[in-house]
Amino acid sequence: METDVLIIGGGPAGLAAAIEIASRGLDVTVVDESSSLGGQLCQQTQLLRPLPSVYQPMRGFELAKILTEQIHDFRAGTLLNHRVIGLYADGSVGLSDEENVFPVKAKKIIVATGAAEKAVAFPKWTLPGIITIGAAQTLVNRDFVMPGKEAVIVGSSDFALDVASQLLEVGVEVKGIIEKNPAAAAREKEKIDALIGRGIPFYLNSFIKEARGNGQVEEIDIEVTRDILTVTADVVCIDGGRSPILDSFYQLGCSFGYEEELGGWVPQYNREFKTDKENIFLAGNAAGISEQGALLLTGMIAGISVCEELQALRSGEAEEIRDALWKELQLLEHKVVWEGRTKHIKNFAAPVLKDQFIS
Repeated sequence: METDVLIIGGGPAGLAAAIEIASRGLDVTVVDESSSLGGQLCQQTQLLRPLPSVYQPMRGFELAKILTEQIHDFRAGTLLNHRVIGLYADGSVGLSDEENVFPVKAKKIIVATGAAEKAVAFPKWTLPGIITIGAAQTLVNRDFVMPGKEAVIVGSSDFALDVASQLLEVGVEVKGIIEKNPAAAAREKEKIDALIGRGIPFYLNSFIKEARGNGQVEEIDIEVTRDILTVTADVVCIDGGRSPILDSFYQLGCSFGYEEELGGWVPQYNREFKTDKENIFLAGNAAGISEQGALLLTGMIAGISVCEELQALRSGEAEEIRDALWKELQLLEHKVVWEGRTKHIKNFAAPVLKDQFIS
């Protein structure tokens, strides 16, 4: 099988890249392990904002539908329920549907493999009923399963508070939000106020000392400023943050740099979202953990860069579009992430980018 561009990952960034490429007449194929496109957007019922200017604020599943429809309109190829397993000697990518293995020869590759959730370890943290916030959201919004009757949330990011609200909406009693720091981490204060208004306690400067239960979690001990509070709960939702999924980059031979602000180890890349390996680009959380609006823009930038290299766009036109997208990315991205991203890029190719990069 041959294609102009192979995109590994059918989440928001991968789809945004595919739309830019397919809309300019190039042959693009999106491969994803899931049975549907959209990635985590498919189970996100919260309102996403801010988004790139070409999109109005909308719920995650609505955005997934729009992106998927655009992919089909441009007749981009899709390989669902497939995963990358390695490289052939000629540079082709090996794909498998768990029964067959076959090569795909691509002129350019964009890796948009997303992120994995991190665990938060504490005594008995492996008891059944202790899950990540992403798993809780999937159970509620995709599988329509209540994960429990009484929940505790560990962490207070915007995503964690979104999940807390979604649990409340389906009848789960949220017993409290546990945050190790002296203030909640959520950037949108209205989310904090909304939960407080519903009587949900926030335990700041706190952590789980131990979980207990017979066969599954039944109660936890929370250390609150040296006092111990015991809370009954049959589900504990952990928000330990996320880190980029790097497997495909190891297989492709990319090099890495460490940026705490981007989620840890991240492939090296430049302003075009091109890695140090010829013909390999990246986008989305694989390029650093960020919000959905910013992830879409990274996909769009990578797509424009690929179009330029494959001569579907003139260099001057591509650079003009890319500049506009970078300026919008700076507006949408959180300051800490933006600073980490610009530092990562400058460290990779400072002589090339020093005079070009947005100040």
